[in-house]
Amino acid sequence: MNPTDIRRIREAGLITGDQEQAIVAHFKLDHGGNRFLTIVGIIGAILVSAGIVLLIASNWESIPRLVKVATGLVLLLLSHGLGAWLSRSDRHPALSEVCHLLGSGMFLANIALIGQVYHLSSHPPNAILLWLAGIIPLAWILRSRTQHILSLIGFGIWLSMELNTRDGWLYFGSTERQAMAYVLVGILFTALGTLLARTPFPMFGPPTEKFGLLVIHIASYPLTLGFFYGSDRVASSAWVFTGALTAASILLWLLVIPRNSASADRQWNWVWIASQLALVGLAWAGLLMHSPHTDWESRRLMGLHWFAVPLLFLFCFLQAQYGLIRRSPWMVNLAIVFIGIHIVTAYVELFGSMQTTGMMFVVSGILLIGLAFYLERKRRKLMQQMSEPPAAPPAPATASPSA
Repeated sequence: MNPTDIRRIREAGLITGDQEQAIVAHFKLDHGGNRFLTIVGIIGAILVSAGIVLLIASNWESIPRLVKVATGLVLLLLSHGLGAWLSRSDRHPALSEVCHLLGSGMFLANIALIGQVYHLSSHPPNAILLWLAGIIPLAWILRSRTQHILSLIGFGIWLSMELNTRDGWLYFGSTERQAMAYVLVGILFTALGTLLARTPFPMFGPPTEKFGLLVIHIASYPLTLGFFYGSDRVASSAWVFTGALTAASILLWLLVIPRNSASADRQWNWVWIASQLALVGLAWAGLLMHSPHTDWESRRLMGLHWFAVPLLFLFCFLQAQYGLIRRSPWMVNLAIVFIGIHIVTAYVELFGSMQTTGMMFVVSGILLIGLAFYLERKRRKLMQQMSEPPAAPPAPATASPSA
């Protein structure tokens, strides 16, 4: 349902203009326009924050130390103050979001500014971690999806910086092992998003789950490459972090089970949870298994990728089916994209003559088209079932009078 559908109902004379506006406002069907304004505002907030930083940097030596710090703090307070004032009237929600985003950007700029002025710790991930400590509570206080998405992006930036810092406590050595840590993080956030959708903060569930699934697919893809596996020094605390991620992921998915047990599609809920736990095992296999061969050809012929390709293909298929059951086009589309990617990758690994490879591409393309046709038919059937009125319960049987 969208504003166009409501307008057609009003044009048919079934509802009045006031009722149309009330329906659109109650169900927040005008989110498309607000989303566009928010995206434009985010770009503007980034440009303003970067411009202020550059202006201060260009006159760094001539500006007194206290003036630098005071200017940054005033801009931070003004941004959040203006956002709070606009949110009171509830007439400019997109502009209010932009102001708060600008304030979050100014908070990061102030952290960098104070660190530069007073020559504080030179460990860059600490600055991002401090920034996260400020913006994560703000997202929950404001109930802002945009701030929450910013927090997810900030967490990803902090984790990638920490995993790549040699003197950091999460240094994970080779890129191969880092990717497996990201897979575990994605599984954790997917479970967290599923739980958040059933809390008093349901608006945080979908973006968290989407973030987790996207990280899972991107980070697990290198497992399908024969030359991927390698080895390097890993900090001992990084293994502790990985174990904690694994335990937290399993615990969260176990918490999902009781909530889904009464669902009409509980079988698929169990299958989905089992597939996530199977990914945990696959990630640990990628962490621990490293090819002893140094040449590319030997790694291509003997490696974990021959198991990872069919397992990830099956996971994508299960996600597509589960997305249909949940009426989630995003889950289905993401699964279809990576099904195609895994098929192409498998054929590259099996690269032979041009004739053989061409025939394999033709067959895989036909299979992919057939799969898309099947999923579309399934989606239409589910939507038709949703639109049908529920069946009336059967009338209770009455005993016939005895002769």
